[in-house]
Amino acid sequence: MQRYEMIFFLAFGAFMRTNGMPSPETLPPGKSEFDEYADDYDAALNKGLAITGEAKEYYAEGRVKWLKRVLGEQGLAMPEKVLDYGCGTGTSASVLLEGLGCREYVGYDPSADSIEQARHLNPGLPVRFTNVATEVPEGVFDLAFCNGVFHHIPLEYRAEAASMVWKSLKPGGVFAFWENNPWNPMVVWMMSRVPFDRDAIMLFPANAMRLLRGAGFEIVAKDYQFVFPKSLAGMRGLEPSMRKLPLGGQYLVLARK
Repeated sequence: MQRYEMIFFLAFGAFMRTNGMPSPETLPPGKSEFDEYADDYDAALNKGLAITGEAKEYYAEGRVKWLKRVLGEQGLAMPEKVLDYGCGTGTSASVLLEGLGCREYVGYDPSADSIEQARHLNPGLPVRFTNVATEVPEGVFDLAFCNGVFHHIPLEYRAEAASMVWKSLKPGGVFAFWENNPWNPMVVWMMSRVPFDRDAIMLFPANAMRLLRGAGFEIVAKDYQFVFPKSLAGMRGLEPSMRKLPLGGQYLVLARK
């Protein structure tokens, strides 16, 4: 097992042991704890999001639309080759391809079952999914995209995970680092309703930026997004003007190699 895969494999170990789920020691060789959630991941996530009135697709599309806006504001070219780090069941694959006009997408996740789901859910697209860290090439991607992954990675492995992303990028490539906003109490409550998020260790934006700088990145931008639920959709036009206020459900740190 590669060390990068161990970063993810260890992430849920404590949670699973306390909930009667198999520990890493009792799983069959090559299995990940994430495999326990592969079939029910989307349903569990949508349960947590239900209070907002939106499903995961709204947020997947919203992240990419906002990222495209920020790339344009920063004078950065739209990426051709994209790495989706911690891709799960591949929700972001088609959205990244369509929204950013990418021609090549690689999704990495250590959960073999999640990768199988991703392949099944994204037929006919120019995508490649892998659960093997050594199959992620170095120095070839224009953009690395990551949504809500690092709060699952144990603290002692986060620097190494950020380093893996840095190595995957071309010089000048950018990392779109999305995380849930711990300043927002509703987000904290929502995560408590999702089985695989209950024991997550959230990252404050300052922690995220420190982590990325430590890996060699230059911080380009930081924004908060997703302020209003569906019941207040008429006010969403105000969100661009509120991007610097720590109110949104998520935040984006855009960093450059």
